Amino acid sequence: MKKQILHFLIIGMVVLFTSCDLTKDSTTSPEVSDRLVPYNPYPPDGQTEELLVVTLRWESDGDEFDVYFDKKSSPSKLLVSNIDNKSVVVTGLDYLTKYYWKVVSKKNGVVKEGTVWNFSTLGRPSPNSGGGYVLLKNSIETSTPSNVNVLFQVVDLNNQGITDLTEADFEVYEDGLPISPSESELKIVRKEDLYYRIKTVLMLDNSTSLTDSIDAIQLAAADFIRNLVPYQEVALYAFSENPVLLQDFTSDKNILIDALSKYQLGFPTTNLYGAVVEGANKWKDVFKIGETIQGYMVLFTDGRDTQGSTSLNQALNAIHNKIVFTIGLGKEIEPEILTRLGTGGFFNVNSTAEIESRLSEIQEKIVTYAKSFYLLTYKSPKRGNFNHVLTIRVKNNPYTGSYAQLSGNFNSGTFFSAKLSGKL
Repeated sequence: MKKQILHFLIIGMVVLFTSCDLTKDSTTSPEVSDRLVPYNPYPPDGQTEELLVVTLRWESDGDEFDVYFDKKSSPSKLLVSNIDNKSVVVTGLDYLTKYYWKVVSKKNGVVKEGTVWNFSTLGRPSPNSGGGYVLLKNSIETSTPSNVNVLFQVVDLNNQGITDLTEADFEVYEDGLPISPSESELKIVRKEDLYYRIKTVLMLDNSTSLTDSIDAIQLAAADFIRNLVPYQEVALYAFSENPVLLQDFTSDKNILIDALSKYQLGFPTTNLYGAVVEGANKWKDVFKIGETIQGYMVLFTDGRDTQGSTSLNQALNAIHNKIVFTIGLGKEIEPEILTRLGTGGFFNVNSTAEIESRLSEIQEKIVTYAKSFYLLTYKSPKRGNFNHVLTIRVKNNPYTGSYAQLSGNFNSGTFFSAKLSGKL
């Protein structure tokens, strides 16, 4: 289960790469004439200690891309084809394993194959220690006179939210130099009063293969609903031929439980990939200091996609940057596919009696995840219209991979000095 649990980390890691957010350094771009050839890979070529869920990213002027991913130095396994975004999520990786990947770029009939890149995953973390700290999901904002505010999150390598860190546990740097806590009025606190909403899509298979299981699934879903926290909203779906919305987002437990009565046997077909697309498009994640909305999809099925109206590529594209938990029942499921779709984790159950405990486990992870946000505030001494690099890390972090620290830019163009009220 440790491997499955680590899937939960990935979405938080991807969302942070926005224009105002903390970002990673990039390599030098090639000449314009060569930019159809994929370049600037992430993870960087040769990176070590990567997590077991990785978002592969690259740059290119291409319009569509094929991605090959393998344990062999000449990757031949096609991961996705003809995607139009420059990133793809890879889940279900093994500990201490080297992976190879390449991207084929296409535009106006021209095809360019990129270099083979590689990265290695981390070793298995200790069950108790978590093996280190991972810093994710952040938003950086500035305001006058010289305030810098950063919202970020800390979890361990076992995907447990870290909620007990204090200001003394962190190191903060501007342009590579430590920030003076006394001069800057630096503070780091766990943001318990953060305006945080959880949106959860509960997507339940109701194809005819579940004839004898509908009642048990209803009971498990009702228990899940009873355990909702006050800032959590649920949208309830059933899917077989098509995903059908039984109840839109609400935090009213009575309304949701009443809506479960509409969860009845559907049709002899399973539109699994279409359900994934529909559910993923139901919410948009927001990470701001004054407003944070985190969405999740919890999907239950007892089989594979038998309809074929939506492709696996379309489903994978839809869950890019999003957290999905998949629960598979029985012998007709495709564990490899459900693992790829389960960016938050795949849970294989042998009977309907196990569904309730898995839903409870997932809910616990969702709530813990919501409590692991921290807020950094300080007054920067920087002045002038210049960009500066801000870095945050946990002291003596045993994990040294890509997400052991946050590093990115802010501009001090509007900053000025202001005397405290009542002082000369």
